[in-house]
Amino acid sequence: MLTLILAEAELERIPQEIHSHPAVISNAKQRQRKPSKILLDASFHHSAMRKKLSEWRRRGRPDITHIFLLVTLDSIANKKGEVKIIVHTRNNEAIYIHPETRLIRHYPRFIGLMEQLFEKKSIETEDKILLKLEEDKKIEDIVEEINVDRIIGFSTKGRRINLLEYFQSLREDGYKDIACIVGGFPSGDYHCNLGKIADDVISIYDDMLSAWTIASEITVNYENIFLCSQ
Repeated sequence: MLTLILAEAELERIPQEIHSHPAVISNAKQRQRKPSKILLDASFHHSAMRKKLSEWRRRGRPDITHIFLLVTLDSIANKKGEVKIIVHTRNNEAIYIHPETRLIRHYPRFIGLMEQLFEKKSIETEDKILLKLEEDKKIEDIVEEINVDRIIGFSTKGRRINLLEYFQSLREDGYKDIACIVGGFPSGDYHCNLGKIADDVISIYDDMLSAWTIASEITVNYENIFLCSQ
C-alpha cells in the first residue's frame, strides 16, 4: 500500500486580517459569500495578501492541491486500490480522501467543494465518506496514525536518487507499505523538520518539481515495482 501525504498544502480560508480589503470584499460579493467562508486564492486576492499576510508569496494556492488530487486519484495504482491520500494544510488540518472519489475537474467547482468541506467537515454520499476534514493534525500526528513500513520525504535538499531503483531496493529489503511526503507549496521549504519525521529524505531531480509531477513519478514507479506482478 502506498500512502501519499501532501504536506503543508496552501489551502486555507481567507484570514481575518484581510477580510476588509477591497479585493476580498469584491470577490466575496461576486460569489455571494462571506469573506470568512471562501478560500484564499492568489489569483483573486494577491493585492490583499501582498500588503497584509506573512509568507504571502507561497500562500493562496489551492490549485496545487487540485492538480495533485486529480493526478493521484486517476493513477493506475489508485485504480488498483493501492493508494491512500491525505492532504495536510498549513493550518494543521488533515483531509482524508476516499480512493473512489471522482474529483471535480472544473477548478471553480473544486473551490466550492473545498469551501463546503471546511464548513461541514465532511462530504458524503449515501454509502461512503468521500472527503473528511480533521483539525489540529500536524504532520507528526498523521505519520504516527498511519501504519507503514517506511516514511519517505521528498525535498530538493534530500539525497539524489533514481526513483525506480530506489523503490526496487525497498521491495528487495521487504518493505511493502510506504508513505511518501510531498510539499504542497509553490516554493521555499517545509516548516516542519522533515528529517526528523521521515525515515529517509530524497530528491529525484536537480531542481524543484511541482507536487503533481512528483506524485506522478511516485505512483508510476510504485506501480511498476510493487504492483507489476498483481
